[in-house]
Amino acid sequence: MKKIIYAVLCALCCACSSDDDEIAEVLPPVSDEEEIVEDTTSTETVAELDSMEFCCTRDSLNIYGLLYKKVAAGRKVPAVILSHSNSLTHSAMKDYARAIADKGMVAYCFDFCGGSTESRSDGSTDDMTVFSEVDDLHAVLTAIRRLDYVNTDSVYLLGSSQGGLVSALVAEQRASDLCGMLLFYPAFNLPEMVKMFSDMMNQWGGSLGGGSWGGGSWGNSSWGSGFGGFGTMSETYVNAIKDYDVWSHIGTFPHPITIVHGSADIIVPVSYSEKAVSIYQQANPDVQLHVIEGANHGFNAANLGSMGSLMGATADYDDQVMPVVYQFLHR
Repeated sequence: MKKIIYAVLCALCCACSSDDDEIAEVLPPVSDEEEIVEDTTSTETVAELDSMEFCCTRDSLNIYGLLYKKVAAGRKVPAVILSHSNSLTHSAMKDYARAIADKGMVAYCFDFCGGSTESRSDGSTDDMTVFSEVDDLHAVLTAIRRLDYVNTDSVYLLGSSQGGLVSALVAEQRASDLCGMLLFYPAFNLPEMVKMFSDMMNQWGGSLGGGSWGGGSWGNSSWGSGFGGFGTMSETYVNAIKDYDVWSHIGTFPHPITIVHGSADIIVPVSYSEKAVSIYQQANPDVQLHVIEGANHGFNAANLGSMGSLMGATADYDDQVMPVVYQFLHR
């Protein structure tokens, strides 16, 4: 029973800085990509897909990411910022970023600070919370808006699972800096699930030889490492989110919103996205929910996280997901 609870909670998670945040040096293009090249038969520059490492900072922490673009010289284009699920990295979102950039936009995927043991950003998993990730995304949004080839009137957020929840919270605070939001199976039920788990840990702590969440960690400083390192959550993480009322912190974002959710999601049931849509629509009629029949918590293998690893699952729903994304971004 404990293993099932661990797996569900870990998979759930797999699945505010100021304008003064620094933009670090943009490094040379990654070698397997092509730079913008000059068309010798024309006086105009021809844009080709280009990628580069791009970093910014938040509270002296370096945030690592990959920036994809297909921008002709002298032009400004829309930008999409992609936020990964907990315990994953930018790699989970880079195929989406590449596909979006190939349509002529800027796309940036990055590692949350302490977001996983594989993160290339600074920070410890012991310090990561939903709200530290909110701060990270604020810093990233500020940095991307400063790029001279980004149309600041057309900046979008796209987040999956916990990254979707983080995107929704940032969107409420930075509506004037954004023009729309895409959410993949956003973890609006995260506080409920974490609270349920922490209550169980408090009940089991005495008999299992561990401490309590309120006065120390259960077992060690985090849980989840026994499942291949998936979704380790510190006591700090649990206490920060378990009593948080998500529903009172969303619903005012005035720009277009599209939520994409799998009908078979056992981690974040689609009913949570249905509830979110009803809340958003009270003030914003331009909100849509697209249900992908048969999809679980993750539309491709890179985003299945611990659930895919534990169950040997695969997923390939991007042929249904990407047309929704393109239609939203090019409306």
